[in-house]
Amino acid sequence: MSAGRFIAVMIASLILGFAGLNLFMRATLEGVRLDLTESQLYRLSPGALAMIGRLEEPVSLTLYYSRREAAQYPAVRAYGARVRELLRTLSARSGGRLILQEIDPAPFSAAEDEAIAAGLSPLPTDDGGQIFFGLTARNAIDEARRIAFFDPRDEARLEYDIVRAITELERARTPVIAIATSLPLAPARGGAPSNPIIADLAETFQLIWLDEAFDAIPAEADALFLIHPQPFTEAQTYLVDQFVLSRGRVLAAIDPLSHLALKPGPDGLPPLRARRESDLGGLLAHWGVSYDVNSVAMDADAGLPVQIQEAGRTRMRAYPLWFSAPPGGLNRDLPAVAALSRGINLGSPGALSPAPGLEDRFEALISTGPAAARLDVDRAAASPSPEDLMRDYETAADAPLVLGARVSGRFLSAFPDGPPAGDTLFSPQTHLDRSQTNAEIVVLADSDLFDPAFFRRNDPVQGEQVVADNLALVLNLADWLAGDPALVGLRARASSARPMARVDRLRSEAEARYLTLEDELRTSLLDAEARLAELSRTGRASALGGAATAETAEADALRAAIADASARLRGIERGFRVEIDRLERALMIWTLWIPAGGVILAGAGFGAYRRWRRP
Repeated sequence: MSAGRFIAVMIASLILGFAGLNLFMRATLEGVRLDLTESQLYRLSPGALAMIGRLEEPVSLTLYYSRREAAQYPAVRAYGARVRELLRTLSARSGGRLILQEIDPAPFSAAEDEAIAAGLSPLPTDDGGQIFFGLTARNAIDEARRIAFFDPRDEARLEYDIVRAITELERARTPVIAIATSLPLAPARGGAPSNPIIADLAETFQLIWLDEAFDAIPAEADALFLIHPQPFTEAQTYLVDQFVLSRGRVLAAIDPLSHLALKPGPDGLPPLRARRESDLGGLLAHWGVSYDVNSVAMDADAGLPVQIQEAGRTRMRAYPLWFSAPPGGLNRDLPAVAALSRGINLGSPGALSPAPGLEDRFEALISTGPAAARLDVDRAAASPSPEDLMRDYETAADAPLVLGARVSGRFLSAFPDGPPAGDTLFSPQTHLDRSQTNAEIVVLADSDLFDPAFFRRNDPVQGEQVVADNLALVLNLADWLAGDPALVGLRARASSARPMARVDRLRSEAEARYLTLEDELRTSLLDAEARLAELSRTGRASALGGAATAETAEADALRAAIADASARLRGIERGFRVEIDRLERALMIWTLWIPAGGVILAGAGFGAYRRWRRP
């Protein structure tokens, strides 16, 4: 065989071998993934694996993704790769029960019409086009669920949204949650919920709203939510007691000082009959929870920033009464809070503790940091300033304080003698004197966590941002109590974005240092200008036509001080920018040029060494 023919045969053999190896690997190892990311971004969660494992019928997933149009937008393109990889992993691990199809809907095509008919929401582009980036899921009887658009800002919910769409197709019925509340959370008649937490609950659960005078809890309710309720009558207390004994799934959000309840409406006034405090009467103590409605918890180490007016100027100060329960204060042994990473923002919450003799039922769910303190609720209601709060701040002896708790087990009725005497609504024959099943009760000592102002922030550049896991907490608890436990923990998966933490920290330190100096100079500048204005009004700021006086000397000194302060202020602003630029240049050198230069030098040195050793 000639040399040319041999080379041709070898090249053809290598190509065929490579293609065959690829086909073999695709057939045998398609579901195998190696995830080396810090937060295990590409590893399926236990909940997703549990959902896949219980699928009995195939589900068809159709991803509509305008790849050509998305190529112009790096953020969408990168997120597109993330979504496609996750869907492919789910499909590969499902053993053929998740059938994935990808469609690139070209403009004015049948595929584009199909995407629009499916209810997907395209993203308009700068050139008048549109990007489809959504998913439809269908089961064997052609029931459908959809994700209208995969928003990169919701990456932490990506796996949850996909798993939820599949889960809703395979479950037999929509779980039902009955809600009793005095807060303005219920949607207007025929309208959509305005509260984001309630809106997300309504997407997954059927919500039944109990009015103030409710005399029954729907038999189909899987869980009961008591969110800052009005005081119960004896009959209503009995209904809640019997619900715990029969179905045993309750979320109670009570509050010694609810800012959300007192929030002014469109007319500038709080709602009629609004109550700042809520309690469940003797039910809490009967379940094993102690709760003092006369005090609130605060945490100086985790205070949320608020705007304070001081001497005509607006300043940002940490407010101890409004604080974030840190991730370290979440019980990592409970799935509903184990995956939360951004903390829970609260407003003047209460504190919980186990009732004497019932400690075995009580388990802390959310706690403060170690420097928490208690404050009288009347003083907290007067909106004291941060300085007033810190002046008498004293760490509680039993800190950290418990802000949310889980109570579980089997309970005896709080009405051992049967239904309330004389009430004809209840029959003694249907009375339950003990639990029919293990009860799961979650008590949260705050209702302000439902206020979007506590967990969302409007950034002028990046738009609305989620800054705390309040929403994820409530939805996780809802899934835990009434929904699908497989969904618990999927909402707060880490984002694939990896900020330059060292750069941000150094930038913050430099900014804080310069802002402190700037603040001091501005204060002295304002004082000097105010004194000079006072001297000018009385005509003592100049020595026209007469001898210089102490006041004119003071005025000249003030002018010189103002000029000096203004010059120093401009110098500080320039210096801040110079230091930040120097920091960025130094980091670019150390992270880009020095490693590359080191590799080049090492290669050159190794080559020189080999030439030197060569005989």
